[in-house]
Amino acid sequence: MGKLIINLNNALSALSDMPLAAQLANREWRRLFADQMAEGLAALKADGIAPVSSTPIPMKWSPALLRLPDMIFDAILGRTMKIDPEARSSMWQDLKQGRKTEIDYLQGAVIALAEQNGVNVPLMRRIVALIKEAEAAGNGPPRLTPQQIRGSA
Repeated sequence: MGKLIINLNNALSALSDMPLAAQLANREWRRLFADQMAEGLAALKADGIAPVSSTPIPMKWSPALLRLPDMIFDAILGRTMKIDPEARSSMWQDLKQGRKTEIDYLQGAVIALAEQNGVNVPLMRRIVALIKEAEAAGNGPPRLTPQQIRGSA
């Protein structure tokens, strides 16, 4: 389940049309990922699931670490993250090539778990809606900002 929570970022990569490294270098994108991750962790916790982290850092600390200011984030985690500067998610590739994405198996699975346990996941629902709009439009990644994804632009 830890990998599922990390892979929630795939949709943000697809909606932004940005490489993963560039997103992680930007606090607004990290905060958006952290907020979505926090929703996912709350859904898992409500179901009694404790996700296993794929790093030495406990999964429950990830949202707080992602929200740190850029300078502090870079000092603590910047050098530990080895990401190809041009790497993008498979969901980005799907939108780019006009294919249906795996959104229902990532955010959709977490939303289903949240519904079963009475957990509110509004950001995740918005992200699913935006991905489905992009799939239907067939114009590739929509190049949205964090504010547009949040619905505050």
